[in-house]
Amino acid sequence: MYEYLNGVIADIGENYVVVDINGMGFRTICSQNTIKDLNIGKVTKIYTELVIRDDNIILYGFSNKTELKIFKLLTSVSGVGPKVAVSVLSSLKIDELTLAIATKDYKELTRAPGVGKKTAERIILELKDKINGDSSIIATVTSDDSDNIIQVVQALISLGYNYNEASMALSSIENKNRPVDSLIKEALKRLSRI
Repeated sequence: MYEYLNGVIADIGENYVVVDINGMGFRTICSQNTIKDLNIGKVTKIYTELVIRDDNIILYGFSNKTELKIFKLLTSVSGVGPKVAVSVLSSLKIDELTLAIATKDYKELTRAPGVGKKTAERIILELKDKINGDSSIIATVTSDDSDNIIQVVQALISLGYNYNEASMALSSIENKNRPVDSLIKEALKRLSRI
């Protein structure tokens, strides 16, 4: 119903922001990662998802379209509601989440409050192919040049490997605090053994 809100951030709470649009305040539930990107008094565009339940109508807000897309994917998983999806998006950055799903690292997903082992395994099972097949998510995840891990994944993808293969090769490297070129060489060695 609402694609986005474009207005002044009037208030920031623990898990929500209020967007003032011409004197009307829209309270939107947000992840901690979105809240960190916002400042009171600044005009901002918040991408939204309206969730209607029997007893409540809640507007969820996101700082970018990729986070909104991941939220929708998470809520499509059996047993994962909007509250748990926001918890996951608050506990993990998008690149950490997609890497955890691609590498089947359920322990990383259980960092989020409300996500146990079974829920984490279900998220991985139901979303692995959807995230790996979505080029817009991969493009967003691999666009952060300041993160060596993401640069390596991007390089491997450009060499013809898919996101899952690149993530798996990188996850098997113990010392990731090395130069990008060294990590790429090591990942290529591991991929050639497969």
